[in-house]
Amino acid sequence: MQSQIEKLLNLKNVWMASHVTEAEFPTPLSKKGLELYQEQQLQQSSQLISSILDSSTHALTIYPVDCHPLTIRYSLVLASKWQDEQEKEAIIEFLTQIMFDDDSPAQLFVGFLNGKPVACGMIFQSESNLALVSDVHALPLANQQALIEEMESTLLSKVISENRELAISRN
Repeated sequence: MQSQIEKLLNLKNVWMASHVTEAEFPTPLSKKGLELYQEQQLQQSSQLISSILDSSTHALTIYPVDCHPLTIRYSLVLASKWQDEQEKEAIIEFLTQIMFDDDSPAQLFVGFLNGKPVACGMIFQSESNLALVSDVHALPLANQQALIEEMESTLLSKVISENRELAISRN
């Protein structure tokens, strides 16, 4: 099963990279952002999930990213993982290049708290019966860990409801 998870992770990373590598005129900043994103992905560990613990909080209102303004909000939240401002800028440039079509293998989500984007995550699915929850992050607020747990729990529950096996990738 671990090899299937690794294959799915690789497919996700290829899909993410394609928004820059297949662009007609990728910017130097988006190329740098892709490089930083790929470096961060090497630090991830993944595992198969057999059960889901319900989040103790239900503070987030979670929306699927289906338009460019939500892509920008997703990008801003995920970029907060990086401490360096120039790296954040490069990550935002890279992530805002993400384009979706009807048969996209990925679905991004943004969680809002009091009307502000504070958490994000992704579900990546291939033709197999395995889905991957990854890139879950929250802004560095006092309740950051609770927001991450709520986003993870929501996305994992969404995958379970589709009767798929699931894996999660975390720092």
